[in-house]
Amino acid sequence: MQKKCISKDWMLKGPLDLEYKPVDLPNDYAITMPRDEYAAGGANNGYYQSGIGTYVKKFSIGEEKKHYILDIDGAYMCTNVKVNRKEAGMHPHGYTPILIDITDKLNPAQENTIVITTNALQCSTRWYSGAGIYRDVFMWESGDIRIEPWDLFITTPTLRKVNAAYEISSDRAAEVVLRARIKSADGLTVATSEKQITLNPDTKTPINISFEIDGLTPWDVENPYLYTLCSDIIENGCKIETDCRKFGVRTATADAENGLLFNGKPMKLRGGCIHHDHGVLGAADFPAACRRKLTKLKNAGFNAIRTAHNPPSLQLLEICDEIGLIVMDEVFDAWRKHKCGAFNYNRYFDEWWKRDIEYMVKRDRNHPCVLSYSTGNEIPESNGSDEGNELSPLLANEIRKYDDTRLVTSATFQNTDYEIWAERTRTYFAPYDICGYNYMYYRYETDHELFPKRVIWGSETHALNFYNSWNAVLANNHVIGDFTWTAYDNMGEVGTGRSLWARDGVIKGISTADWPWRTCYQGDFDLCGYRRPQSYFREAVFIGNTEPRIFTTHPEHYGEDFTGTGWHWYDVYDSWTFDDRYIGKPVKCEVYTDADEIKWILNGRELGISKPVKAIATLDVNYEKGELSVIAYKDGRECGRSALHTVGEPAAVKIEPETNGLAADNRDLCYLDIFVTDSNGDRIPYAENELTCYVEGGELMGIFSGNPCNLDCYGSNKCHAFDGRAVAVVRAKTTGNLTVTVQSDGLTSAAVNLKKY
Repeated sequence: MQKKCISKDWMLKGPLDLEYKPVDLPNDYAITMPRDEYAAGGANNGYYQSGIGTYVKKFSIGEEKKHYILDIDGAYMCTNVKVNRKEAGMHPHGYTPILIDITDKLNPAQENTIVITTNALQCSTRWYSGAGIYRDVFMWESGDIRIEPWDLFITTPTLRKVNAAYEISSDRAAEVVLRARIKSADGLTVATSEKQITLNPDTKTPINISFEIDGLTPWDVENPYLYTLCSDIIENGCKIETDCRKFGVRTATADAENGLLFNGKPMKLRGGCIHHDHGVLGAADFPAACRRKLTKLKNAGFNAIRTAHNPPSLQLLEICDEIGLIVMDEVFDAWRKHKCGAFNYNRYFDEWWKRDIEYMVKRDRNHPCVLSYSTGNEIPESNGSDEGNELSPLLANEIRKYDDTRLVTSATFQNTDYEIWAERTRTYFAPYDICGYNYMYYRYETDHELFPKRVIWGSETHALNFYNSWNAVLANNHVIGDFTWTAYDNMGEVGTGRSLWARDGVIKGISTADWPWRTCYQGDFDLCGYRRPQSYFREAVFIGNTEPRIFTTHPEHYGEDFTGTGWHWYDVYDSWTFDDRYIGKPVKCEVYTDADEIKWILNGRELGISKPVKAIATLDVNYEKGELSVIAYKDGRECGRSALHTVGEPAAVKIEPETNGLAADNRDLCYLDIFVTDSNGDRIPYAENELTCYVEGGELMGIFSGNPCNLDCYGSNKCHAFDGRAVAVVRAKTTGNLTVTVQSDGLTSAAVNLKKY
């Protein structure tokens, strides 16, 4: 079937709209609604409101009789579809894709109307859900003999064998030839095979084609090589159907003795958990936003992600295929027992779980990046209940019904006595290839003695304990990876990564924060995509041989007690700029590094040498203006150096576009990094100036900072800097020039021109 994106030219009437307005998809109508401290979703949803949205699309088709399938990749939630006023389908899950055959509801040679209604019920998640059709919508079109969207399954049981399992749909009896060709990344045909098929009317005919090919290039995270399988259906010498799918050749096995073998080689997963929102864009999954997030994670040392706690967008998988990121693909955050309110998925579970597993697995099973499917996260039934032990194999086997080539997992946590917990999980974990341990690295060795065949990964781990958890991964073959919670900040579950100095109180364990907190604030990256200190710490431990990074605690807090939720990081900054009253006062300084020792230098004077403890070298330094620098040594040789220097007063705004231009398709995005600087162009680390953004020749999608707790409105052209930084996002409909100007009272403004093509 031919796939066409129909995300352009819709009309939307949102919860606060009096009339319909034009929109292109993806769209999240909740993100620009005013936040409300009394919103139904509360802290879980970032104090955002939601409600019902109605989308309308008008289009025409030709007079020739064809077959049409509507493909909605993601809409939140309780999605109802009508075509020409006829009910076409309802779908409660907010993240699994939807395929609806609408052939019989369309009018040839006339205007047709699709109406899609979403109702983002709250509270329904433990994170910002967004609202509306926040992913792309496609239309699949073909004739009376076709390969429907999820009816081809490509597997690679070895690095020289490719299997293709088809189901050929036919509305009539026919004799056809199926011809399959494998093409390399540069378009060369490397193998061809064909089979004669007898098709019966109104049926799906299964057919398998296998290839044995020497010299195939494997897909892996270092070289994510993709082939294309092109399939032609030929009748009476005429080609009546063509289907092309990208795939990768790779194998993956896991056992307690050898660990994870990827393409036959041992591998440890350097993973991070991520949510689906994109900051100021909300849940709207623009391709540029998705690629930006994933590329930043890859560049920071991650080789795997966990889609917490729901299936991702199709384009996320396509980008991971392309850039080389492994994916743990998760379907549920709740089964029968709810976690956060009346509208959690549990109310739909019994009726829908089989269908939602089918939708996720059949859409995702051709992507080489998908290593495993997760049946759920911290499921309340997972701790030894009869219900959980009954459901666990049912869900795992339902996944394997559609894909028996990938590993199946589930993540749980210890909420009972240390000894009792192990036995309570014996039956629950039995159906799984990998057992997900959340925050339990201390159990890796002891549980191996109890369950010698159990394969484990740290499906969630704390940043504060990362040195220990990662070394526990390296020390145990049966532990195949670690997924930090989280790799990228997200909205909702607000303040669960916060901390406090003693003067402001004490935090005892995890809890959400009060209004006006917006984000979780647990990520290695902040909401804007700027790296937080813990990201550099993780990279030093994950990868090693990285630049030593200096961070300081403000001298105001020297010697003061400090508490956090356990999901927090230390209150440190990459700054050597403090008020004059702190001259001569001690400053706690630290360097993240895998080096053997660190030499400290202040304004050219050597202060001493410190040895890292668990990848952090520390020294108390009496403050004086100038430059604090370090030199790292490993095996007696210099292996890196870095420095911080005192900056001046806020003087100007600086803009640095992340790309030179953007496509004028109202879909591509350009991100612009914004800084508050001194007269030398150096960022002011503590600046929180209000910034105002103006765009000519395009549209400002939003301007925002990584501040987890403020009152900035995402529907405006203003925000306050955080750590001296912010980000603006723009798009355009027409070619020509686009100018972005950012101003702030008392500062020299900045402007940049972008090319639209």
